[in-house]
Amino acid sequence: MDFGKLPSFSAADVSIIIHATEDKNKILESICDIFCIDANRFRHTELIGHWGNRISLLTGNLESAEANRLVKKILLSLSSVEKNQLLSSSHSFTDEKGNLYLRLDKQRICQKRISLSERDSIRLRFKPARRFKVNSNYDYLSG
Repeated sequence: MDFGKLPSFSAADVSIIIHATEDKNKILESICDIFCIDANRFRHTELIGHWGNRISLLTGNLESAEANRLVKKILLSLSSVEKNQLLSSSHSFTDEKGNLYLRLDKQRICQKRISLSERDSIRLRFKPARRFKVNSNYDYLSG
C-alpha cells in the first residue's frame, strides 16, 4: 500500500461543525495541534440549528504546501484497515474533478488520534493541482 505517490494538491478546505454542548476552544486547539495549522487560518460563524440550538461553524482554507503536508500526515496516521478502506473504495472519496474528500472523527482528534468517520466529523476537501479523469487508469489513492 503506497500513499507516497499522491498528486500535488493546490489547496484544502477544512470545515467543522461545533455544537453548543462542545468546547469550541478545545476542539480548535486539538485540530491546530494535530494538524500543525495556525488557529488564525479558521473563520468562525455562529448559526442557529433546526431546533433553535446554537451551532458554530469553523472553516479554514489551506494553501498548497499546508494541504500537501496535511494529506500526507492524515494518510500515514490512518490504521491499515482505514487505508484499505480508502484504497478499495477510492471512488467514494473522490469526485469527477479529482477532489479528495476525507471525514475525520472529531472526538478522536481531541484525543490526538486521526481516524476516518462519517458521523460528527471534520470535513476536508483536497483540491488537486491538476485535474484527473476519474475513469482513467491513474488512481492516485493506490499510486
